[in-house]
Amino acid sequence: MLIKIAAISSEEFLPRILKNVNADANIQMKSYTYQNPKESAAILDLVDDCDVLLFAGPLPYFFARDKIEQKKWPAVYIPFDEYTISLSLFHTMLNVEGGLEHISIDMPKAAYIAKVAEELDLQPTSWHVTDYSEIVEDGGTKFDVEEVIRFHREHWEKQESKFALTGVDYVHLRLRELGIPCAPLIVPDKNIRDAINQAVAFGQLKISKNSQIAVGIATFHQQERASYETESQMQDAAIILLQELLELVKETDASIQKLGMDQFIIYGTRGSIEQMIEYGKIVQVLENVEQLSKVTVTMGFGFGLTAKEAEANARIAIYHARKQNENSAYLVTDEKEVIGPVNAQAKTFQLKSENKTILEIAEKTGSSVATINKLVQYVRLRRDNRFTATDLADYLQISRRSSERTLKKLIDHQVVEVIGEEQPYQQGRPRAVYRLNYQ
Repeated sequence: MLIKIAAISSEEFLPRILKNVNADANIQMKSYTYQNPKESAAILDLVDDCDVLLFAGPLPYFFARDKIEQKKWPAVYIPFDEYTISLSLFHTMLNVEGGLEHISIDMPKAAYIAKVAEELDLQPTSWHVTDYSEIVEDGGTKFDVEEVIRFHREHWEKQESKFALTGVDYVHLRLRELGIPCAPLIVPDKNIRDAINQAVAFGQLKISKNSQIAVGIATFHQQERASYETESQMQDAAIILLQELLELVKETDASIQKLGMDQFIIYGTRGSIEQMIEYGKIVQVLENVEQLSKVTVTMGFGFGLTAKEAEANARIAIYHARKQNENSAYLVTDEKEVIGPVNAQAKTFQLKSENKTILEIAEKTGSSVATINKLVQYVRLRRDNRFTATDLADYLQISRRSSERTLKKLIDHQVVEVIGEEQPYQQGRPRAVYRLNYQ
């Protein structure tokens, strides 16, 4: 199994990555280099035909993280850890005049430095340390490359530091231009090899998932069936739908079977269906059929380890699509994750959960796991944890009365609380504003 890895690195560090690729491993490594780690997000637009992304460190990964999540690509980065600090300090002690006296250091987490100093019984009284922990943990110290450069320069100019160690290639280049003695942190070969091995494992998992069985079901909306005046009208619409589906699958390994006058089933792989979704081909089919035959189509796709599981998930997806009363497609994964409607603003929720808190909430309130998962996902999508019964009804696609019943059960068990009210119109009753008590 050939694993295609895209290595995103500075030009200086790239040879270290390539040196640690096992020649016997079935790996195809393609390199993409930057001068400033902030460029890593833009570089992703150039990456093509890869199974997994490998970043030269946590910083380029941090800058590309949002786009990675958007593209849903597997990604790993080479870590900077206590081993990195130990090796860098040892190298400095042996090769720099003055050794470990009067040095300035930057790295993702200052705690790594403190831990190494404690374990080696070092006295870092003349060390000047700064970090930018937001790149490895939420809510950490902010990263500002100019501030890091200023930190080293000021300690150098005040003669408080005689040598700088940095975890940022770009900072290393700038400090050299300023004539400040410096060196990059030394990443151990072991860290690089471990990250490459992790990338290979992620790539294998992706290929395995892409090979999962996928089933799609396409049918006319039930209300549309009753509106046909003649059987020939129904046949014409079915022919148009079949032609669009054949066009949809012609560049993939998928096949189509007719289940009835107005229902078709697609057999393919997860990879082929995800590609159709990613490039907007499924939405295009829905729009074309409606335009050509003036009928509404619902589609459901399911992934599974077996054809039976995939088809069962596809039928769950059809159930969600039919509730839209318009052209719609939904997807249910093998983990019972429901995604839909399939478009640029697709929402995601879970039909099952292994989260103990969610399971406990569902059990004590008598609500389904799916409902609690949807509510949690809804709150996470908003900028603040405030919503009305109408807001929730619109998102869950249920009536306001059903939304209010759900909220009452959650309020009774202190899962949701009323935090105020709003008056959206000049007349009428105020609406209660709620907050979810879930972290």
